[in-house]
Amino acid sequence: MTRYQRSRWKRFAPLRAAAAALAVTTAVPAQADWQQDFGTLRIGMVSPSGGRAIPGVSRMKAAFAEAAGVPAEIFAAKDYEALIRAMASGRIHYAVFSATAYAAADAYCQCVEPLAAPRAVDGAVGLRAVIVARRDKALTLPELSDARIVAGPNRTPGPQSLALAALEKAGLPGSAVSHAISLNAAEKAFVAGEAHAVVGWIPAYMHDGVKPKSGTLARLEQSSVDLDSVSVVWSSGVLAFGPHAARRDMPKELKERLGSFLATLYDSHPEIYALVEPYRGGGFAQIEPAAYEAAGVIVSKLVSR
Repeated sequence: MTRYQRSRWKRFAPLRAAAAALAVTTAVPAQADWQQDFGTLRIGMVSPSGGRAIPGVSRMKAAFAEAAGVPAEIFAAKDYEALIRAMASGRIHYAVFSATAYAAADAYCQCVEPLAAPRAVDGAVGLRAVIVARRDKALTLPELSDARIVAGPNRTPGPQSLALAALEKAGLPGSAVSHAISLNAAEKAFVAGEAHAVVGWIPAYMHDGVKPKSGTLARLEQSSVDLDSVSVVWSSGVLAFGPHAARRDMPKELKERLGSFLATLYDSHPEIYALVEPYRGGGFAQIEPAAYEAAGVIVSKLVSR
């Protein structure tokens, strides 16, 4: 550095110091500004009873507030339609959705994004709709053209609608499918030899090769069906379990805090996890919007009816 450059460097030293001080003094409040501006985190959940009571609400509220760094309130919705409307209108910032409720909210307002979704105890991240047929009758979907197919109740929303749509797309007439009073009854009819194929579901895992402990194939095996005698002739994409979702306009810092909270909740606070997710005991995993494309198809079919 020349003498002239050193002189200029010293001359601007006070300005540099002032700028550095300004950067420090403005950076700290800026980091906390979102918390001050945001106010209270409003969380929505569907009440199990359809009323205003949510088990363990006080403990959950305290845990969310600690994780978020802002006060938290939990509101009970009577059903998913009410929860979707509350999210779309901005009355709540965060919601616990079913898969189809999330897809419906996304279609309705394009204002939500999933933060994490629960996993089952066996590691399942969702399920797939399947059509299971006897190997001596069909190995592919088109071969079911003259088969007797049994499914659960007609007009039942869920993965079954994906399978029925696949049958329709394959050119199989709706009359080829008979509907039992329940999926369990449909599976029993298949076991009894009253149908060549059954519409059901199997768990979906992040990795292949996991033997399912639940779902249609597991129940058929428990009913003494040799799984080598049957074949999955069609399966859907993964229908992920319902997510914890946030409004897209939620501050990024808050979404990151909540995502980290969910990711570690099973190990760090199992008693709170059991309140937040009473049905699936495998912890939370980060999830992408694409995981709900199958749920979106189900919603679109329901809307078109």
